[in-house]
Amino acid sequence: MSQAHALTKTQPNALQQLQSENEQLKKYLTAQKTVIASLERRVGRSLDTLESHLRPLVESLQASPDYYNHLSNVQNEVHGLCDLIADTMLLQKLEAGKVDVKLAPLALEPLLGSVSRHLLEPRDGRVACLICEIDIPLPLALADQDLTEAVLTDLLARGSKYSDIGLPVVLSAEHQDDRIHLRITAQRFAPAGNRDFATEIILCCRRIEVQRGTITCQQHPDGLQTVTVSLYTAARSAA
Repeated sequence: MSQAHALTKTQPNALQQLQSENEQLKKYLTAQKTVIASLERRVGRSLDTLESHLRPLVESLQASPDYYNHLSNVQNEVHGLCDLIADTMLLQKLEAGKVDVKLAPLALEPLLGSVSRHLLEPRDGRVACLICEIDIPLPLALADQDLTEAVLTDLLARGSKYSDIGLPVVLSAEHQDDRIHLRITAQRFAPAGNRDFATEIILCCRRIEVQRGTITCQQHPDGLQTVTVSLYTAARSAA
C-alpha cells in the first residue's frame, strides 16, 4: 500500500517537472524566433544598403568624392554585418553551454574605470558624456571578468551613441545585501524607432545570466532608460 501511495505521489511531481521543462522550452523557442526574425530584417536592410552603394560604384569608374563616400558606407555595412554574425555565434555558444564561464572574486572599481575612462571627456559636441556615481568601496563580485566587461562596454557605448547630444549617460554602482547593482541610465540604447536589436539584447542578458546574475531594464516617465546588472558578492559564495 505504501509503495502504491509513493508511486501516486511521484507521478504528479514528474508531471509538474515535465510541464515546467515544457514552459522553459517554449520560452527558449520564442526567444530564438525573435532573434531569427530580427536577423532576417537587419541582414536584409544591410544587403539593400550595400546594393544601393555598390550600384553607383559599378556605374562610375572615376575617382570622385561620391565614389569614396559610397565605398566608406559599404565598409561600414560590412563591419556591421561581421559584428552581428560574431554576436550571433557567441549567443548560440552561450545557449549551448559551450562558453567557459570563469567565476572568481572580481574587483569592480578598476573594471568600471577601464570601461568608462574614454567616455569621461566630452566629444562630438556633447556637453557631458558620462557621469559616474559609484558607491566606493564596493565588495568583490563573484563574476567572469571578460563577460562582465563586454556587457558594460556595450551598454555604455550604446547609451552614448544613440542618446541625443547634451544628454549624459549615468553609470552608478551600489552594494545592497548580497548583491552589487551596476546601473547605466541613458535616453536610449538603440537607434530611435529601431527595435531590431534582439540579438544584442539577448546576448547581454545571457552573458550575465550564465554568471548567475540578473539584468533588467526600467523605463522612466521622463523617457530615460536604466539597465541594471546585478551580480552576487564573492562573500556570499563563501558563506
